[in-house]
Amino acid sequence: MTESARLPRFVREALEGEADTNLTGDALADAASALEFERSLLALERALSGDDVGAKGAVPNADAALQGNGPGANVGPADADIERLFQRLDGTVNEPPHRYAPFFSRAAELFDLSEDVVIGEMTRLADPKAWTFAGLPGISHATIQGGPRVKSAETLFVRFKPGVYFPRHQHTGLERVLVLEGSYEDSHGVQHHPGELREWPSGTEHSFKVSDETCIFASVVFGRRFYAWPLRALAKLLGK
Repeated sequence: MTESARLPRFVREALEGEADTNLTGDALADAASALEFERSLLALERALSGDDVGAKGAVPNADAALQGNGPGANVGPADADIERLFQRLDGTVNEPPHRYAPFFSRAAELFDLSEDVVIGEMTRLADPKAWTFAGLPGISHATIQGGPRVKSAETLFVRFKPGVYFPRHQHTGLERVLVLEGSYEDSHGVQHHPGELREWPSGTEHSFKVSDETCIFASVVFGRRFYAWPLRALAKLLGK
């Protein structure tokens, strides 16, 4: 596998067409590919860290390398540097908000907000202080101010610990849920996975259980009622 093939797909797509397509010959193409790949890695490092790396790691005699007749022709990025950058990239894309990038547009529609606002709200989910106890064991939430269309609804990011059971309840208004990570199974036997947007109209009811990994979803709830009286009292106390 080539070094460029190890890049995530979205990075490879972003770098497509960067190499000099006028070069001819395998040697020239290889030299240009190595040079452009290293330049791309350096640009990626700057983007991730915000540091000015300047000429750090730059290919010597770059012009000669492009011509295939200088000492830079055989110089490529060091394996250790590549591995370091991949680790930093992996860490970045696995933390909010990048972790939820495939769902930005759907979350924006759900909360009736722009994508930029939603991305900003998702960014703070990486901070443990953004989450508060939701009143039930193993459940925490982070509030978000939705747009005009959902102004009267409860708009939240909700996080469940693995294996949490959410008790039976009835929807007294529409509920819409977008799963961001993890999964859960409702009392009707339906599995809910990342990227799925579910709707429960007023009058429907269910309970659900989270799988063996943390589950986080974005939710808009226009009303719900629990059946167990302690939960109804708790909901009233919390103003829900």
